[in-house]
Amino acid sequence: MKKVYIRTFGCQMNEKDSEIVLSLLQPDFVPTEEPESADLILINTCSVREKPQHKLYSEIGRFKELKKKKPELLIGVMGCVAQQEGERIVERYPYVDIVLGTQAFYQIRQAIERRLKEGKPFVWTELKPDFKPPLVLGSKKLRRVKAFVNIMQGCDNFCTYCIVPYVRGREVSRPPEDILREVEYLVKEEGVKEVALLGQNVNSYGLKEKSYGDFADLLERVSQIDGLLRIRFTTSHPKDLTERLMRVIAENPKVCKHIHLPLQAGSNKILKLMNRKYTREEYLAKVERLRELCPEIAITSDIIVGFPGETEKDFLQTLEMLERVRFHEVFSFKYSDRPFAAATNFQGKVPEEVKEERLKRVHEAQAKITAEVYHSYVGKEVEVLVEGRSERDENQLTGRTTTNVIVNFTAPRLDLEGELVKVLIESAGKHSLKGKYLSPSF
Repeated sequence: MKKVYIRTFGCQMNEKDSEIVLSLLQPDFVPTEEPESADLILINTCSVREKPQHKLYSEIGRFKELKKKKPELLIGVMGCVAQQEGERIVERYPYVDIVLGTQAFYQIRQAIERRLKEGKPFVWTELKPDFKPPLVLGSKKLRRVKAFVNIMQGCDNFCTYCIVPYVRGREVSRPPEDILREVEYLVKEEGVKEVALLGQNVNSYGLKEKSYGDFADLLERVSQIDGLLRIRFTTSHPKDLTERLMRVIAENPKVCKHIHLPLQAGSNKILKLMNRKYTREEYLAKVERLRELCPEIAITSDIIVGFPGETEKDFLQTLEMLERVRFHEVFSFKYSDRPFAAATNFQGKVPEEVKEERLKRVHEAQAKITAEVYHSYVGKEVEVLVEGRSERDENQLTGRTTTNVIVNFTAPRLDLEGELVKVLIESAGKHSLKGKYLSPSF
């Protein structure tokens, strides 16, 4: 039995892609956490920002000595940087054996065969406009509470800071029958209680493929699967957030009361330069409507600071939006030029020290808001899906609320994994809540 070590950088979609590759390699390969014992090393890459791309190059360099000691070891690079760089990876690192782009990783077995047969690095980065992600079900039964399910691939939005349409291709939705079959498999065979539906913009699911129904339709169909307790999804684009989708979130008990709704900037000038296709006023109107329909909704977001042309006045409008919306959490980043993205050629680049300072101010402002939001849970009963034992304290259990907040709690028994329980929140930390078990949730 051969061993495969997979190192994954980036988003949840990359995590799911690595899981698919592992399924495709079974039963001939089993996973290992030790690269030194592996026969195949795969690095799944992210190029959305500069930092993960630099991590890739550091990781490849780390395996150079390992390849010298073990010449039969195969090293592969897949994902967004593989798609972006292609042949340049093997030119820079000649000991890399396989490079597979964001559509080609499904051909991992064929790639290994070609590399071994031809005796030279194999690179496959073609992006087909008519590509349809195939249905891949796990070949080895796992037991787990949560799982990711891709519902679409690619993006058509072409935000000016973003590389995704160039490395993931144009937007394509999976057939709903494939998605339903995958979720049913996960629930029946792996005991999954919660699925997270993934896409670059889940809100536009099915808009090209008219016979599929839209995203609201898909949520309703997935919710009918027996044994499934919760449905999450990410990421949502504000411009495609419809009234009907808001109502499904509010009214369907299986759909979690949490939405990740990237704002990116609070200034209309910057939003227009980013090609986000909405204004701050339109964003606020959708947030207001969401909260009218679903008062308990938790909203998280992404913020980019230092976009080309961003002035102090523009930045202050972003800070103002944090106060007005009061997100549960915000993921904030410094703008960085990405290959192919239009903003790379924009004038008015913001100095690095200014970006650093603005990022710090976002962190400080949001930390205060998050602390206040989390403190508001204290004294309340919440429903938690138990994911297992807490990493910090094996005598406690951990799980998440429907609003996606981590809860660590004490309970009279520790064998509650996969169950919905009621917990009384007793205290709030920076990134989680603490409480005590009350009862099962029916």
